[in-house]
Amino acid sequence: MSGPLVGRVALVTGAARGIGRAIAQRLADEGAAVCITDGDGDVAAATARELGGAAISVQGSVADVAHCEEAARRAADELGGLHILVNNAGLTRDAMVHRMTDDQWNVVQDVVLRGTFNMIRAIAPYFRDKERTVGRRIVSISSVSGIHGSVGNANYAAAKAGVIAITKSISQEWARFGVTVNAVAPGYVETRLTAVRDTPDQPYGIPGDIREALLKKIPVGRGGTPEDVAHAVSFFCSPLSDYITGQTLEVHGGMSDIAVTG
Repeated sequence: MSGPLVGRVALVTGAARGIGRAIAQRLADEGAAVCITDGDGDVAAATARELGGAAISVQGSVADVAHCEEAARRAADELGGLHILVNNAGLTRDAMVHRMTDDQWNVVQDVVLRGTFNMIRAIAPYFRDKERTVGRRIVSISSVSGIHGSVGNANYAAAKAGVIAITKSISQEWARFGVTVNAVAPGYVETRLTAVRDTPDQPYGIPGDIREALLKKIPVGRGGTPEDVAHAVSFFCSPLSDYITGQTLEVHGGMSDIAVTG
């Protein structure tokens, strides 16, 4: 196998489907062995089998410290090391602030923000070597909502803003170990999170009229794809980004009025 990531082991969270799956596939295509984690163990296992090359899956939530430690350990033990972490796991629980429940706020913080922290702490023993080793990467998926705000999901926007703050902080803490730490902030991307919501109680998706309005605001003339995000993550994982750290790359097709997005 050839590719810029041959000999590297990547751990990608929330990678059973959608953006996470596209990221895992891209890294596998570039030669990395990949450990994917997801709460949906059956789909995650199927995805791992479909990636090609060396790949394993670990079922669990990044909100669970023990799961994060297990995923890091299994990636290192079963795949021969740990060099790349992609924090992708996330979810939404949309509501206007005056209607938002404690549960809606807490579950998003637990998965998006605490989950990112949990995973970074779990990989610390594998990344903080005494000898500086160039080529280790952390890439976290934030959102334009975390930069520009978002109507109807302040919980998600706040959590994604926190992901950017963690990125900047860890980039400074771990630079001396040869670790670069960056974030990718997608805008509107075609996934189940942005599919048309048929009923108000549907856990994912957005109303059809809002979806159409969002698409009209994208100058490039289309919604983003999971692969668009995977391209950006791939760059941050590659040798081309050796001198880039603490940065957040927005991937949104030039969308205007970003503050209304999710």
